[in-house]
Amino acid sequence: MKKPIVTILAVIASVNLFAQSQNIRGIVSDQQGEHVPFAFLVDVDHKVATYSDSTGVFNLEVQPSSKILVLAGGHKEYTFTTDQQKSYNIVLQGKNEAIAGGKLNTKVTNNFDTFSTHAGALNTQAGNISVTNHQDATQGSRYLYDSWVHGYVISAADSIVQNTHYLFNYDKISGNLMVNKDNNTVLQIDGNSFKSFVLFDKQVNNHAFVKVPAITPQRYVEVIVDGPKYKIYKDVATKFHKADFSTNGIASTGNNYDEYIDQNFYYVVKDGGQPVKLQLKKKSLKEAFAADSDKLNKFMAAAGSDDIDENYLKQLGDNLNK
Repeated sequence: MKKPIVTILAVIASVNLFAQSQNIRGIVSDQQGEHVPFAFLVDVDHKVATYSDSTGVFNLEVQPSSKILVLAGGHKEYTFTTDQQKSYNIVLQGKNEAIAGGKLNTKVTNNFDTFSTHAGALNTQAGNISVTNHQDATQGSRYLYDSWVHGYVISAADSIVQNTHYLFNYDKISGNLMVNKDNNTVLQIDGNSFKSFVLFDKQVNNHAFVKVPAITPQRYVEVIVDGPKYKIYKDVATKFHKADFSTNGIASTGNNYDEYIDQNFYYVVKDGGQPVKLQLKKKSLKEAFAADSDKLNKFMAAAGSDDIDENYLKQLGDNLNK
């Protein structure tokens, strides 16, 4: 049975992906000088947002003269406009009087009532996800993270949607986005009511997920590189392998534990074309990026003997998009 989620902040954002941008950083504190962890900072004119980390530190890629809105539970909202300054000290004041009945009365639109959910079958114990209750030795997880994480959603109306009381996780088996309301109720968001979502890991690194049906119609794929020429995606295919241990007293086979096994597949999309599967090998990269062989060879020469892993692939993609 579907239920509407309570109204959540929705920030209307326009798209301006490739304009000149700059990186700003800073610290979010309260009036007593205490750092404010997991404050939400959003560029209200572009689809860009982040959280401060556990020490109040934030980094955000913004456009020139961007208007930044800062939200944190228990504090008044704060806005500032970026200039040539690279570092900002944000001081949040007082109790957030805009919060009433779970709704945020801000300068942006509140329109998250259209999101619908299903009640989840998960347990929330001390912030951790209980994956199974029939076997303690289960290896791996069907969920992307071992605990609930901060994040936001891009709605079908192309708005950033966020709520300080909501935490998220992603079900790698079903391809569903899960929401934890105040560590009490777990819901599954109806996939038809949003376009994409962004989750933040424990290091407050952001991970964006989108639907690319040409790669997989069942799951969301992670955006590794999003540039004007090349886009690189990661598809995590997770399979459940049930315990199959057996022995005849002399020899034994199989495992005595259930296991979730991940397989990572990478794809590149060039100039809006069809996805092409990538392998983390030089030969595969040279074939996929043959049109930019000079830049590719220079990058590989500079990288030297570095392992070709996901970080290598991201740096390569960013380099080729310049």
